[in-house]
Amino acid sequence: MYKADNSMHVFVSNITSDISENLAASSDNQIVILDKNGAAINAGTAAIPSGTLIQVAQKDAAGNVRMSPLVEFKGATGLSYGGRTQQTTTLNLCDDTANTRYTLRLNFKHNVELFSQQSDLHFFEYTTGDSPVAGEVMASFAAQINLAGGTKDKVSATHVSGADGIAILGLAQTWSLGLHADTMVLFDVTITGFVAAATNVVSGADRGSGHGREVAELEWFGVGSSGAPYRHGTVPNNGDLVVLNALAGSDYDVASLDCVIPGPSHAVAGAGVGRCQIIIAMPKATGGVELDKVLGFADAANIFSS
Repeated sequence: MYKADNSMHVFVSNITSDISENLAASSDNQIVILDKNGAAINAGTAAIPSGTLIQVAQKDAAGNVRMSPLVEFKGATGLSYGGRTQQTTTLNLCDDTANTRYTLRLNFKHNVELFSQQSDLHFFEYTTGDSPVAGEVMASFAAQINLAGGTKDKVSATHVSGADGIAILGLAQTWSLGLHADTMVLFDVTITGFVAAATNVVSGADRGSGHGREVAELEWFGVGSSGAPYRHGTVPNNGDLVVLNALAGSDYDVASLDCVIPGPSHAVAGAGVGRCQIIIAMPKATGGVELDKVLGFADAANIFSS
């Protein structure tokens, strides 16, 4: 056999996992953790000791079973769901001087295709007349941004009348599994023409953790046989057996199991055991008390149960 390095296995469920059950007794799409004999690991009452041989398994409604390799458990880390926040940039205290040309440059930076950050710059300008009113300049910029074809689907601009400024908020982007990646808008704003430097407040984008889109992409990539035939050059012969469970509109708590494949030790290249990562995702605070216990989370911050 060849040594498998850095293999990853992803299991996503939308129901509570009762770890005291074995595979035969499990419900459809329920995640179970088994010992080397196929029995429920520790019956869900105690943490799995480091060095224990385990398998993670999941059965779909048609009776098809996905299982991880038999691996040696080393430990686990968990991450509770955290909401995501879009970038917001606010420019305040912008003057309105008569007969002055103002410019605003909006540069998007979230396109990282071809392994590089590609700039997407949009330019706006406005020139005041003899008697401008307060907020006239920024009101014009907000209207221009919201109408421009290259920006209106990426950001939303609002005139902040009380502070004579503008607030620009990133928008959620088009997403479809395997076709349009889960992307958050990132941008810089530069202005010229103002007498004094405007107050520029930037709240950066935060992806959070366990967002449904993020988990769906992880499952799609990890399973590999559903929608990603280019990864192995041909349509997989078990593609009809693959079930994807992640829901884009759901929020998930996620655990990562650090494991090793103890054999074979006679790798073609390199030495030592193969590394293996097993990802388990379930809806946030779903009541997976037993899963918390066996992964060692119960005594600290519960991940799968509130």
